[in-house]
Amino acid sequence: MRRTIIGRLNRTIAATTMLTMATGPLGCGYFLYPERRGTQSGVIDSGTMVMDLLWLIPGIIPGVVALIVDFSSGGIYLRGRTALRLSPDGHVAVRLPQSSRPMRLEFRVVTASHRVVAHKTASIGPSIAAGQSIDLELGNSLRRNAATGERNGGALYLEVQTEGGATSRFPTPIEVAPPV
Repeated sequence: MRRTIIGRLNRTIAATTMLTMATGPLGCGYFLYPERRGTQSGVIDSGTMVMDLLWLIPGIIPGVVALIVDFSSGGIYLRGRTALRLSPDGHVAVRLPQSSRPMRLEFRVVTASHRVVAHKTASIGPSIAAGQSIDLELGNSLRRNAATGERNGGALYLEVQTEGGATSRFPTPIEVAPPV
């Protein structure tokens, strides 16, 4: 009787180990999406996140390792769904938000050292049609530097300032679109 219980336990452990090893690549964005490697931030892929979290069922170590690998490699982030992208001709288009009350907002493209590169003021409110956007144009020298990755002051960010002076900066840098 004791031998039967130990034999079943050994088979169960062996089957669980084989199943874990066979399905390992299925739950890791690092293996599933090699094109995402190097992405530093963005929208998290919910499917990859769920598969990583399922690794917590066999044990805390595999789950934590899967999460660490995917977050550190960028395999968990979706590509192509960035908030802002600098076009090859140096333009950044920003969709205006909807607002129930009229107000003016100043949109600025700034460097990491807070140097303003481009700015434009826009009015928003209930009388403004949904889906409107504004276009911010960067200078020629900054456009060339952004395309080669040699930006003065580091990455470029979008800041929005309200009439009252409150300023908010998008946490994700503006992505540079590849030349066509």
